Amino acid sequence: MKKTNLILLVCLMIGSLNFRLHAGNIVELKTSASILKIDSKGNITITQGKVVHLNKPMNQLWAVTLKNNTTGKETVLLPGKEIKPEKKGETIVFVKENFLVGQATIPVSAKFTISVKNDAFCFTGHLKNNSNDWMIKEVRYPDMSGTVANEKDTKIYWPVSMGECYDNPKSFGSKTSIYPGTWGSMPWFSINSQGNGLYFGCHDPERGRKDFHLQFDTEKSFQANFTFPGYQSEFTIPDVIVKPYTGSWHNASNYYRAWFDEHFKLPEIAPWIRENSGLMMVIFKQQNGNIMWRYNDIDRLCDIAEKLNFKLIGLWGWGVGGHDRLYPNFLPDNAMGGRKELEAAIERAHQRGFKVIMYTNGNIMDASTDFYTYNGIETAHLNEKMDLNYESFIKYNYLTPVVFARGCPGSKVWRKAIEDAVSNVKSYGADAVHVDQVGVKSAFLCHSTHHDHELPQDAFAKYRVKMMHDIREKLKKDNPDFLLMTEGTTDLLVTEVDVFHGLGPGSVITANAFPSLFRYTFPESIILQLNAIPMLPRYDANYAAIYGIRHEIMCRYEADAEYLATGKMPEKDDYKTVNSPPVLSKILEVSHDDATSYAHQLMQFENDNKDFFRNGKFIDEEGIEYQGDDILAKGFVNGNKIGVVVWNQNLSEKKVFSLSVPNYQLISASEPGKATANPTSALDANSLRLIIFEKQ
Repeated sequence: MKKTNLILLVCLMIGSLNFRLHAGNIVELKTSASILKIDSKGNITITQGKVVHLNKPMNQLWAVTLKNNTTGKETVLLPGKEIKPEKKGETIVFVKENFLVGQATIPVSAKFTISVKNDAFCFTGHLKNNSNDWMIKEVRYPDMSGTVANEKDTKIYWPVSMGECYDNPKSFGSKTSIYPGTWGSMPWFSINSQGNGLYFGCHDPERGRKDFHLQFDTEKSFQANFTFPGYQSEFTIPDVIVKPYTGSWHNASNYYRAWFDEHFKLPEIAPWIRENSGLMMVIFKQQNGNIMWRYNDIDRLCDIAEKLNFKLIGLWGWGVGGHDRLYPNFLPDNAMGGRKELEAAIERAHQRGFKVIMYTNGNIMDASTDFYTYNGIETAHLNEKMDLNYESFIKYNYLTPVVFARGCPGSKVWRKAIEDAVSNVKSYGADAVHVDQVGVKSAFLCHSTHHDHELPQDAFAKYRVKMMHDIREKLKKDNPDFLLMTEGTTDLLVTEVDVFHGLGPGSVITANAFPSLFRYTFPESIILQLNAIPMLPRYDANYAAIYGIRHEIMCRYEADAEYLATGKMPEKDDYKTVNSPPVLSKILEVSHDDATSYAHQLMQFENDNKDFFRNGKFIDEEGIEYQGDDILAKGFVNGNKIGVVVWNQNLSEKKVFSLSVPNYQLISASEPGKATANPTSALDANSLRLIIFEKQ
């Protein structure tokens, strides 16, 4: 009897160490806020009290796509009903040995796991391919569904550019973003409803390529997944984190930033860059060869910038090809004055206290250049069919499109070409360089065999970072105050650049733009507003100010140049040959003098309060309580003070509001053009007020 009991006890102990699901058993993991269960029927759920975040059969939790190396045929394989979970310690494990494709057995082994990590559910796994005939093309895991949504009280925070917020799941619909790049600027999103939130993100120290998908379906619930490219014999899925939480989306942002800070360090930014008000960008020579400014006109541009209160002047289209032609040849044009005149003009700008930034492009090469002819195969991005990916830019409707091939950062030759272009800019005396389009592009897969990258997905992820990192190291070695900027907003490059030139939602006003998402997650970030017209509309300027976004005007065409130089208001016919003209209605809203006056006033207001607008930490609305129709308020903290910027967004009426910051005492208020203001009085239409509070 004793021997039988001992054997039974040993069997029970072994069973508890390696638990396999049988009828009546439940596998369970817990965080502080939620429970993950797999029941005896094979259904997996995540619940947060009465809120359901996941509800689906476990045999639909992942998918592996195999591609035949000979025929190119692709097959998507699901777990199958025979999959059973094992619980080893505090980890749930799914193992699949070999896959069936038709009648053939493919020697691919897969191990998927779920565990609790940092008070969240962590989904990861490992795959190994022992087949010479097939390759693992991609893996989708986890594939979630059943996240119940209340249509009337659900918000989706989506990381496109600076961010989007959808307050209606139906309007969100179905979206897929590719990280890294501006259209997938951070690898996480959040769904929030009735005080609860669901964080869904990927914590990948390699910051590799991944697609994340969210869809609101007809069952009034969400489906979500991450998909990872394979293209290798062994592949480890980076941590995918699913975290139910209580409170606002700020908690999700803080959770991601805490992970980010464990793995990455943001660069030191020179004071002149941080305290800069924005950019006056000027195209000297357009794509059609028209010269609108010569190098010795920089003196006139300084005069214009001074009236507007800009201290950074951007030289675009300064090279022999003009703007968007002959890249990557960035050399001074004798028709505009030549190298010596360029250097002398930049030095005169310096003597007047201005900084100069010059344009390069890190993404494309003109297919008509010798560089493309002799280096294209060594540098160009190739798709899966080994075809070139071409882009074309045509600024005027009477021109033949200029055709470009996309350069691959995974090419040593391409990286060297961009490094050389940037070094040339520095040699002319510029204080900063813009490497265009590098941040904005998605993480394309490059299949060229002539480049450094071993895997297609490394080309525009790992090697994009390397390209910008190497450029930064070279620039900063001799001059730590030199500025490096790129286009787009992405946390992939927040460690490598000083400034992002905005593109996409948040940097421009769109229906669902939510710039707080990126600004709150990375309050150190310096981002330029995208404003493609030669003046600063009051509404757009106020929008930028309240989020701490730097201002911009663009002078792109002949009528723009005349507007800046003489104040002459442009007309529709001035842009009749232009494919992407400025928004004329915005330019005509107010007179040239009034627009110039408010731009100067607003930027001076920000400069006078640089402790908040320039050096303060953006805290969005955390800790701030306010009410008022058409009123928006955002905060910046610096030491023991909080500056709250209040904006009346109504275009025609004054608005009253109430504002308080618990545990802080109001000490002062001011407005553009007014050193002091009544903090409690009604705010004029389309106007700002800064109200400063001090900790009690």
